[in-house]
Amino acid sequence: MLSRTFMRFWIARNFLRVTNVMFTVYFMWEIVVKYDSVFLASLVPAFSLLGYVVIAVPFGYYLDRLNRSKLIFLTSILSFFVYSILMMSDALYVVYGVALISFMLFMTMGDAFYASIKELVVSEDLSKAMSMGSIGRAISDLVGILAGGVTAYISPASFPPLVLLLSVIPVVFSFPSKMEENSGSGYSYTHALKVIKLLIPLLILAMTINGTFVVLDVYASGLFHLILKASALYYTLFLLSFSLGAIVGGVVGGLVAKKIARPLFLSLISLGFGLSFVAIALDRSPSLESIISFLLGISVSLINIPLDTLLTRIVPNQVMGRVNSIMQLFFTGSSPVMAFVYGYLTNFFSLVDVIMGVGIFGIMMSLPSYFVIKNFMKIKDEDVKRIMEK
Repeated sequence: MLSRTFMRFWIARNFLRVTNVMFTVYFMWEIVVKYDSVFLASLVPAFSLLGYVVIAVPFGYYLDRLNRSKLIFLTSILSFFVYSILMMSDALYVVYGVALISFMLFMTMGDAFYASIKELVVSEDLSKAMSMGSIGRAISDLVGILAGGVTAYISPASFPPLVLLLSVIPVVFSFPSKMEENSGSGYSYTHALKVIKLLIPLLILAMTINGTFVVLDVYASGLFHLILKASALYYTLFLLSFSLGAIVGGVVGGLVAKKIARPLFLSLISLGFGLSFVAIALDRSPSLESIISFLLGISVSLINIPLDTLLTRIVPNQVMGRVNSIMQLFFTGSSPVMAFVYGYLTNFFSLVDVIMGVGIFGIMMSLPSYFVIKNFMKIKDEDVKRIMEK
């Protein structure tokens, strides 16, 4: 059974995610409607992810040396004050600034939470913890999308006080626990880099996949408002469908984690990603787009749970913070760049053409992903420890 401390931090982490998703969904739509510009809207996720990339490495160092529960609590408090700025202004430069700082805090809290899992959960329950993480992400995405979409559609004026009210909840649930201070046990970034070197093929694959998925964040509002001529309701439904699919995938993945942890199965899911983007580009029905989004959500959870479980199991706790910070540079580092690129490409190509190109690229990536995942799954705990001791 998962510990009470794990569940407290899980709730705090996911409510902070709700505020972050709500903020992104709301302003991505508002900027497209107000300025009729996909490029300006694309800068919201670009600034968001850029903030984390800048501080990821130095934060990872402190994550392995300080009480992680105190860091979780601190990021919750700071997030509340950052969102309070929206009560005074929603100018474009303010939105970009809040996006940068709030996402930076959100991601650092997530790093602290996931680096703490091996302290809070016994090894036999790691798959269950990863499943809970996937389900939590999906539920918080769903709530955040619903809150952001509904306020954009019905009552934009209620957005600032609502997001501020929700940001209080993580503060309540993240009060520090009696976790040990981490001395680092003599390990440094040199040891962390040795672990990363072992995982580099998978991280490059993850960087590529995550970079392509940014297209949904950047283009969803433009696709529904400019191409499909649909309302914010359909835009919200599209995003909600992805989260609902991720919840289903998280539940199923938690039950059959060992059975789906196979290279061929995960490679076929990668192929499905590419085909889904092609279908999104060709389809002109807002309702069908939501069905495709639902299937994508299921696939994301099914591929993330076994890989996250294996990663958490093989990385030593003494360097978990530093390794995680470097991994996040791969997982999210490509995203601000790709968000800018996707937004800029709309000056030369249509949304549909770019989405189609992303789909074709995803199909091409399915074959190399099989071999990358196959080699990755051969890595054992002793391999990592042996490499660190060299």
